[in-house]
Amino acid sequence: MVIGAGAIGAPIAAQLFERGHPAVLVARGRNFEAIAKDGVEVATPKHTRRSKVDVVDGISSLTLGPDDVVVLCVKSQDTAGALEELAAVAPLELSVFCAQNGVANERMVSRYFTKTYGVCVMSPASYLEPGRVEVFSSPLVGVLDVGRWPRGVDETAREMSELLGDAGFASMATEEIETLKWGKLLSNVLNALEVLCGPNAGTDDLSQMVRDEAVACLTAHGVDVARARSLANERSTLVNYLPIGSIRRVGSSSWQSVLRGTGNVETDFLNGEIVALGQRYGIETPVNALLVRRANEMAREGRAPGTVSVSELRSDVDGRT
Repeated sequence: MVIGAGAIGAPIAAQLFERGHPAVLVARGRNFEAIAKDGVEVATPKHTRRSKVDVVDGISSLTLGPDDVVVLCVKSQDTAGALEELAAVAPLELSVFCAQNGVANERMVSRYFTKTYGVCVMSPASYLEPGRVEVFSSPLVGVLDVGRWPRGVDETAREMSELLGDAGFASMATEEIETLKWGKLLSNVLNALEVLCGPNAGTDDLSQMVRDEAVACLTAHGVDVARARSLANERSTLVNYLPIGSIRRVGSSSWQSVLRGTGNVETDFLNGEIVALGQRYGIETPVNALLVRRANEMAREGRAPGTVSVSELRSDVDGRT
């Protein structure tokens, strides 16, 4: 079962379907209607294919047993609601894989289910219209590494890794899944800066300030930052970014949320994670805190991404430091 039919969940379900593996995709709203009618359209640099994967309208439509496996692909801000629905239809022993950014989802899942797994997602995908996802990578669709949370590898993790590998993803079962996901977070903390000021803001000194705060907080928390970075960088090299004809990826998953006008963004679980660690360990995180506030404002007010100047944001930072 794949919960969440966006940029990550839809390709996972479609790729499993195309390789003959059973998969049920959970969608909602206009996305469910489009997939139920015509299937999932996944465009890659090599081809565009429509897959008639089984799809249901919402989590409450599922019937789950202890031997079933769920891959959770909703945005982190939607995890709590999804878990409440899932707990109503699933047994305690359900295996749940968190194919999501950030490091908070596994903690939330473990409150409901006894078998929690992390998935480190590296896939340059875009979801901008119902029923269609674009994945800008070839020949691999992306990297989906798995492990038992917070550490370890069991038979379920190995089987999932093999399944994903057969479906066109690079995947390894690793005992260091939490470390790997911390390493991915160190890149994801720049998503909010991109959302506010556009892709060129990543070359500004502000980006280094964001990362410096993150590194200080992760180090205080006991994360082996050097190892986390090394793992994430090593795995990211497996992704071969390519355009789809004349189409290029519009931006990060956070950018896409704001562009689609969802009204929310996952910044609370990326930069917000750094702010929370800063409060816990007495470390100042003014830049990350500002990004959380401003990105949430932009999403809530429905403003277009990339419309804040770097000079304006820098002035705001200076005023707070």
